Amino acid sequence: MRRILAVGFVLVVLVSAARAGTYYVATDGKPDNNGSHEKPWPSVNMALEKVGGGNTIVVLPGEYRDPIFIKDAYSGTEQSPTVIRSEEKWKAVFVGATAANISSGDRVKWLTIDGLESFGARSLGIVLHGSHLTVRNCWLHHNCWVGLGMGWDDLLIENNLIEFNGGHVQFDHGIYANGDRLTIRGNIVRHNSSYGLHLYDHLTNSLIANNLVYGNNRAGIIACPKGGGHNRILNNTLVGPLDIWNPGDDLVANNILVADHDPIGKGWRADYNLCWPTRSNNDGPHGISADPGFLAAGMGVYWLKKDSPAIGKGSMEYALPTDFWGRPRPKGQPPDLGAFTYEPSLLEPQTRAAWHCGWGYGRVPGLGLFALPQPQPDQGRPKEPPSSGKP
Repeated sequence: MRRILAVGFVLVVLVSAARAGTYYVATDGKPDNNGSHEKPWPSVNMALEKVGGGNTIVVLPGEYRDPIFIKDAYSGTEQSPTVIRSEEKWKAVFVGATAANISSGDRVKWLTIDGLESFGARSLGIVLHGSHLTVRNCWLHHNCWVGLGMGWDDLLIENNLIEFNGGHVQFDHGIYANGDRLTIRGNIVRHNSSYGLHLYDHLTNSLIANNLVYGNNRAGIIACPKGGGHNRILNNTLVGPLDIWNPGDDLVANNILVADHDPIGKGWRADYNLCWPTRSNNDGPHGISADPGFLAAGMGVYWLKKDSPAIGKGSMEYALPTDFWGRPRPKGQPPDLGAFTYEPSLLEPQTRAAWHCGWGYGRVPGLGLFALPQPQPDQGRPKEPPSSGKP
C-alpha cells in the first residue's frame, strides 16, 4: 500500500510539472485570448483563474490599476512554483490600489514575485503570508503604509529597493516581516516613515545579510527573537540603531553600524562590527570604532574608500560567500565589514557618470516639481561585476 501511495504521489508531481506553462498579461490583453505572448490576458487575476497555480505569469510593460490577489488555491509546488514576474525589471507597474497592490491568502505556498514595481497603494505595496514565498528584484515605493509585509516561514526577500513608504512614524516600515527561516539579503531599504526592517513579533532561524539600510525615521532594524532565535545578522551596512528584543543566541557580526548611541544592546552575541560615531560596549574583543570611510554617504553611496578601516576587519568564521552584488568574497582573507566589498573600480568617476547631478537617483521625466525619485538600477549594482577581488 505504501509503495502504491508513493508511486501515485510521484505521478501527480510529474503530471503537475508537465502541465506547468508560461502565460502573458498585458494592458491591452483580451479576456478571450489564449494567454500567449501574441494574445495576452488583461490581468494577473484572470490568468490565475484560467490556469491556476504552478505556472509562470509574465507581465508585459505597462501600468496596471487592478490589484493582484493570489488565493491559497493558486499555490505552486517545489517542482512547479507559481511565478509572477515582469518581462522587464520595474516595467510592469502596479499602482493605486484601494488596499494592497499585491496580496495573497493566508497560507499560500511556493510563490515568487519577481521584478514588479508597486507604488501608491492605500495600504501595503506587497503583503504575502504562507511558506516558501519569494519577493525579489522589486521596487516598492510611496505606498501609504508598509512597503513589504510578509509572514510565516521559509521566506526569501532579496535584491529589492524599498523606499519612501508610509506616513506614520510608529507603524509604517520598509519591511514588516516575521516567522521562521527568513532570508533577507541584498536589499536597499531607505527613507521609510518608521523602521527600515521591523521583524516582529517573532523571528527564528533567520539570516539578515548584505542589506543597505539608511535614512529611515526610526531604527534601521528592530527584531524580536523568541526563546533563542538562532538568527544571524551579518555584513549589513546600517545607518540607524539595531534593536533586538529578547536577545539570546542571535549573532551580530561583520556589520557597519552608524548610530548616535550604542547600536548594540546587552545580551547579544556580537563581535567584529564597526560602530560609529558611538563605540559599542557590547561588541566583543574585535569590535572597532572609526569613521567607516564611505565614498559619499550624503548621496546614498556607501561603498568603501581605499583607506576604509572596514577593509579586511571581518571574521572569516562568519563570512558570507558573496557580497551585496552577489560577487564571491575573496577566499582565505578576512572579509570586509558591511554589505559592500571594497572594489577600486567603483571609486572611479566614470562609474557615476550617468547619475543625476552626482546623486544615486534622478527624477522621472515629465513630472516637473512633483517628480518621483528614479533610482539608477540597483543603486550602482555593476551590470558586469568586476572579476577582481581585493587589489
